Amino acid sequence: MDVSVVAWDPESADAEAQLGSVLMIHKANRARLGPMPDMAFRDRARHRGLLLGMLDAVITGYILYDIPRSNLIKLVHVCVGEVSRGTGLAREMVDTAIRLHPRRSLIAASCRTDYGIDAFWQSLGMHVASERAGRALSGSILMNWVKRINLEDGLDLLESASLESGLPIAVLDTNIIGDLFSPPDIRRDHREETVELQADWLQPLVTFVTSGEVDNEISKNQDQAVRTHLRAASQHLTRLSTLRPGDRTLENVLLAATDTHVLAKDPSLRQDVLHLVDAIHAGADYFVTNDGNVHLAAAGWNLGEHGIQVVRPHQLITALSPEPFMSDFRSNLIDDGDLEWRDVTSDEPGLEPAFRVYEIETKPNAFKQRLRDLMAKRKTIKVQKLVDKQGSLWALAALELDGTTLRLPLIRAIRGERGSTVAFQLLRHFRRAAWEHHATRIEVADTAISVTLDAALRADGFSDDVLRAAILGPAAATVNALALTSTAEVALAERHQWPLVVQGAKMPTYIIPIQPRWATNLLGLNDGLISLRRRGLGLSRELVYFSGSRIEPKGLPARILWYATGDKTITIRKIVARSVLVDSARVSAEDAIARFGKVGVLRKSEIEGAAGKTGKVNVIRFQDTELLGRSVSRHDEIFKRYVKDTVQSMQQVDSQMFDDVMALQFDGGHAV
Repeated sequence: MDVSVVAWDPESADAEAQLGSVLMIHKANRARLGPMPDMAFRDRARHRGLLLGMLDAVITGYILYDIPRSNLIKLVHVCVGEVSRGTGLAREMVDTAIRLHPRRSLIAASCRTDYGIDAFWQSLGMHVASERAGRALSGSILMNWVKRINLEDGLDLLESASLESGLPIAVLDTNIIGDLFSPPDIRRDHREETVELQADWLQPLVTFVTSGEVDNEISKNQDQAVRTHLRAASQHLTRLSTLRPGDRTLENVLLAATDTHVLAKDPSLRQDVLHLVDAIHAGADYFVTNDGNVHLAAAGWNLGEHGIQVVRPHQLITALSPEPFMSDFRSNLIDDGDLEWRDVTSDEPGLEPAFRVYEIETKPNAFKQRLRDLMAKRKTIKVQKLVDKQGSLWALAALELDGTTLRLPLIRAIRGERGSTVAFQLLRHFRRAAWEHHATRIEVADTAISVTLDAALRADGFSDDVLRAAILGPAAATVNALALTSTAEVALAERHQWPLVVQGAKMPTYIIPIQPRWATNLLGLNDGLISLRRRGLGLSRELVYFSGSRIEPKGLPARILWYATGDKTITIRKIVARSVLVDSARVSAEDAIARFGKVGVLRKSEIEGAAGKTGKVNVIRFQDTELLGRSVSRHDEIFKRYVKDTVQSMQQVDSQMFDDVMALQFDGGHAV
């Protein structure tokens, strides 16, 4: 049987005959397609939105679709005559629509649940994004199905941000979503364990996502109120793309490896496999579930070769407990975010649920009144929110400049995986704002300090008093004047008293070459070479760099001077930034990729290329990067004084070079 699909051409000789055949199919299946007058049908078709499905050159099905905006294909009708169902014609027509629009990234359809064809949409790899009431007099529910398409051109920004966060990726099963977000009056046997996944300390260590199959399973809940609640409460979690139905190879492999007795006992394992396959294709590290049968079946799935583990919530928590090598705080989650501060002049509805500290502000009105009080002092206090281009909230703060003190009567960061990241970055951002306004002290006067913000304040050197405070600077001071006796004390003093630079510290200093394209992503250089893409919040507090140098830095922490080299597009050849080198490990390229590949900017092939003849590469962990206000060229006297050869790999230089470079940065006591 020959299956073929063609786009209907209104200019062809047999266009009217073809359209007549389609209208006959439409009328025969009107009960499941909904009303559409012939004239409206013809109008849509003439806008090139009609595909003809044929079996042995006979029209037996059709697709009618719209392309309402640049990224969407909206399926209006997907119809196959009864005798032709089960031939794969419907899927071929949908695939053809996708192929005809390679620049579209999303396909969507709306369908009533009482039509009984949910399984068809799921077979296309689509998932339920939302629902609404249908127009049937007897009452009906209209499910809105979606799927990301044309993935070879890249994932959407949200999914890319989640998968490229540099953190372990944990995919949550539907039962975990139920434990976390079901209304409190619904009994959940594993809720007490599962809710620990929401612990503040855990959020900066992992990226939580779900498969779109979660939405399909939520849609099967018979309680509409619960469905709506679960869908809304879990909406912030990124939904993974799927390769279904085009590639079901891995799905079939896992099902074939599943004990037939277990599968017969629990047919829902077939659905669980879909979640797991999406997780594997996304490169996830963990699949989190409380389903005992999934854990039982996983023993035969040989998941080690796919780099993923099936775990219970307490197992994930144990696996991700902080180790000394990696910081509790990650800053790369928001490095590429296009964020901006906007003034807050009203009690906006979204602020309270996003920023109220529930354990302290037990009632919503406590937060709202606090916000109103601050907005009333418009002459002395500015209230702002940090948002992205989509309008999503990231932070909320109120600022008051009182002489040489910058006071923050309100400072809040979003909850969830980005909370600790944003809190830690906010403190550096406001330190910089204070310093630029010639303030030497910063005070956090917020009366509702969350656990997340408290941890960030402690890590950044703020006092533990009721009024949390930190002293800024001076811009420079000698190691003797500060009575510092070790390089560790120097590094801590520079963090706690930012923008302090300790002179005469004799910290080991290394100059490291970096190509301009990597400097852009890793250090924050833009095409102007001196400015930051996102000054303050855009700075990476901690990242890694892979070097082929055989030098193993000693006496850490140490200084790094970043030397931007040249490539095919641009030549810089200047020292453009500085960092604190906090750890270095010489490991095999394979181990470096496995452990740190997501934290740097190099691809797998480039990490392998950086390895020496022994196959090993230096993993350089650094933090607190600052771009230099005045770069140092290789032709400058300072450079030639300390660097005798070309900088082709990491090399140690006299620590005095760092002091001399920093001496160029000061202007009237303030760093530039």
